[in-house]
Amino acid sequence: MTVVYRAPEGDDGLEFTVRLTPEETRALTREARLLAEIVDSCLWALGMLRTGVNSRDAGGPAPIPGDWYAALRDLERIAPRIEGTRDAVIRALAEAGEGTDRLAHAMHTDEETALRRRAAVLGNPPSEWETWAAKGAPE
Repeated sequence: MTVVYRAPEGDDGLEFTVRLTPEETRALTREARLLAEIVDSCLWALGMLRTGVNSRDAGGPAPIPGDWYAALRDLERIAPRIEGTRDAVIRALAEAGEGTDRLAHAMHTDEETALRRRAAVLGNPPSEWETWAAKGAPE
């Protein structure tokens, strides 16, 4: 995967493109569009929170409750996917025999906390979202 950021000429905006490898495309075809839309909603919500403006409506009015609900609907969809993916990565590292020192560093925490988090993941069967992360959605 490659991420490219670009500021269009004569525009103060920012574009970014995520390019998936052929292998990633085959593995993520069903989820890639959904995840892109969810990330888009997250950036939209952040923009509205920080500026007080819904820049996606003509004239840039203040966000209305419907805007917040639309953003929240997608934000609720990303949290379990991120958590499931994180847990699947923690499990994969443990299965590879990795210790907790680098895990702690990657998780921006101390080693004791990393050990507890890893134990919590390994002490339970994979969740629905961890399975989704590792194997994709059921057919």
